[in-house]
Amino acid sequence: MLAISIAIVLTGCEKGPSFKEYTYPKQTASGISPATGYPGTYVTITGKDFGGLTGAVKVFFGGVKADSVISCTDNQIVAKVPVTAISGKVSLQIWTNTNDSIGSYTVIPAPVIKSASANAGSPGDIVTIKGTGFGADISKLAVKFNGTAATVNTAVADTLITVTVPSGFSSGNIVVYVNGFAVTGPSFAYLVPVPNANYQLDFEGNLNDLMGGTAATYTQGAGAALSYITGISGQAVSLAGYTNPAGGTNSGVYNQIMALPVNIARYNELTVSCWVYWPVQTDWSPIFDFGATRGNRVCLLARATSSWNGAGTNMVGRAIFENVTGFTGYLETNAVTSSAIPNTGWHHVAMTSSKTDLLMKVYLDGALIKSQALPANYDLTVYSQNHAYVGANSYGTANEPSFAGGIDKFQVFNSTLSANQVYTLYYKK
Repeated sequence: MLAISIAIVLTGCEKGPSFKEYTYPKQTASGISPATGYPGTYVTITGKDFGGLTGAVKVFFGGVKADSVISCTDNQIVAKVPVTAISGKVSLQIWTNTNDSIGSYTVIPAPVIKSASANAGSPGDIVTIKGTGFGADISKLAVKFNGTAATVNTAVADTLITVTVPSGFSSGNIVVYVNGFAVTGPSFAYLVPVPNANYQLDFEGNLNDLMGGTAATYTQGAGAALSYITGISGQAVSLAGYTNPAGGTNSGVYNQIMALPVNIARYNELTVSCWVYWPVQTDWSPIFDFGATRGNRVCLLARATSSWNGAGTNMVGRAIFENVTGFTGYLETNAVTSSAIPNTGWHHVAMTSSKTDLLMKVYLDGALIKSQALPANYDLTVYSQNHAYVGANSYGTANEPSFAGGIDKFQVFNSTLSANQVYTLYYKK
């Protein structure tokens, strides 16, 4: 039995593996279009025997490999001209077959925007855009203000365009299109009238209301004395960021409380705006918190915590109601944004809440970063805001943090500002 087994094994080893060799047909290229254009242009190569697998295709522009082969059929290949492409021969390789004679491509330097004559304005204003590579044919130019098309008036010597600011635009970037090629330019603000705030603290060495109302007050407790630093404009208040002591403000124990007048923000159409400098970033840090109890309050957190509602390090707006008119039990609305306040420099934050629209919106540096639906029975007048605090929890528990950093130009409006009005606040500083 042993001898038979060995023979079988030896017989099985005598036959080697079977390989099949494939020969791919040599492709034939008959043309390339367009033969001139900007980096990023889509170029079509026509011919036959290309196959249909984009992964087998390589296209070179002046020896520089295309980053993207968009599509491949047996008689057509579409490739994107790479940013670093060089004018010269276009080469094609499919599997092991190479074709160096399919044509040439001339790279046109991409247009560049160097400046705009204004960075803010209104519909009907004339703006001059300077740069290079614009050409002088108006029919090949288009300009948009944050997506809204403007009228191109003149194009001079390849380096200058004049346009009329369009109606209906919103704050954002100017984009110039040259032969369809998009060049993003500077931001342009839509400046609109903004109503006076109902309450405003500019912190010019004091807590006086710029509108002539009752000044804010500061309770130091076991925290640090109030101090002032250089702000976004003039001075700003600086808060050390002491946590609540045992018992917290629920027990009438206070650390670092900057209190505004009672009911200063008791409006169903509300906007709160300020500038913040936040180098020491701590979870659950309140920028402002206006409330009557822990379960009845409206607030904006510089951030919550990553383990809570997926908030991560991002800003959160909150509206909470508990056992008051229109609400049975506890109901909270959280506008968890997708943006974090940077830990360097001054940044503008704003929150609006509207009973009319049933929306809470949060802005960072003039841009809307979250729009959150509010409950149908939303009403900030159903409780008295007897604790209206800046940089502290209105009714915090033990060891909850206060805001550590600078706050400037704190404003309360009894209206819901539009996105353009918020941007105007940010732009004008």
